[in-house]
Amino acid sequence: MIKQIFAAGAAALFTITSAYAGQPLNQWLGNYVKNTDGLHSLSITNSGGNLKISVKGECMPNPCDWGEATATAYSTSASADPASDTDSIIATYNQGFATKTVVLDSRAGNTLRAHVYTRFTDNSGRKDYVSHVSMKKAPLIARPLPGGPIIATPVKPFKEDCVSLNPNTISVEQKSGRWKVVDGSHWLLDAGSNKSEMDRAKQIIQHYGFTQHCFIGRPDPSLSYWLKNGAAPSGGLSGEDCVNINPNGLSIQNSGSHFTIVSNGNHYAFTAPSQAEAQEVIDVIKYYAFTKSCFVGRPGPSMRYLRK
Repeated sequence: MIKQIFAAGAAALFTITSAYAGQPLNQWLGNYVKNTDGLHSLSITNSGGNLKISVKGECMPNPCDWGEATATAYSTSASADPASDTDSIIATYNQGFATKTVVLDSRAGNTLRAHVYTRFTDNSGRKDYVSHVSMKKAPLIARPLPGGPIIATPVKPFKEDCVSLNPNTISVEQKSGRWKVVDGSHWLLDAGSNKSEMDRAKQIIQHYGFTQHCFIGRPDPSLSYWLKNGAAPSGGLSGEDCVNINPNGLSIQNSGSHFTIVSNGNHYAFTAPSQAEAQEVIDVIKYYAFTKSCFVGRPGPSMRYLRK
């Protein structure tokens, strides 16, 4: 959403004067990390005129995801177009106990200022307040593509736990009365007495060319996912059993004994023993932009994998 003037209520609430001239909106887009304490990170996107900001706050032991909110860009005058003259961007987040309004301004080079206005709505007696944070563009890592130019990719916001495999040498074998997919001396999957599930799993691994099997939380992982040379698999395979997931529509619910990751507010997609581990599941899905959660055998699948 792009507007040219402040609404009267916003003008009364925010009295911020930028020290910098407005800049084209597309120069504001990108991923930012904290330069000073107050916020962990934020991402500004604009797809088809749909301006949005995703924010992560500073929580312990891991950052807390505020989610994604529709934002409004403001120009320097009523006659200016924010597409070419953005002075500030505003988005509001409802956290249940409080609303937080984020005002971004004073973008210069790879930095910008974020002003976070917190208004408590839980009748706790806490006073409303504002915090001011300096943000900087997230560092990029350059990596070459086979036969192509060097491109830059964002640093992963999580530490991966993966084992390597060779999709060309895996096999289906029966060990101690149980059917498994094995790679050399170690096994990757176990379907008990169901050989057909392991045959299907082998077909999937070789179709997508999986070279890594990754986990969040072991020995009982909250998420198991597969990569091909460090990238998310994409495409499809006839007969797949998959459900859609929205990487930008994931949220965490406290279910008492565990935490549930919900897709689009109604589909229970994953569970984790802690909020931190649940947040890591979301971070992985967002980073790789997974949109499909697929299974071999249900209920109690012997293999689960994610793809685009």
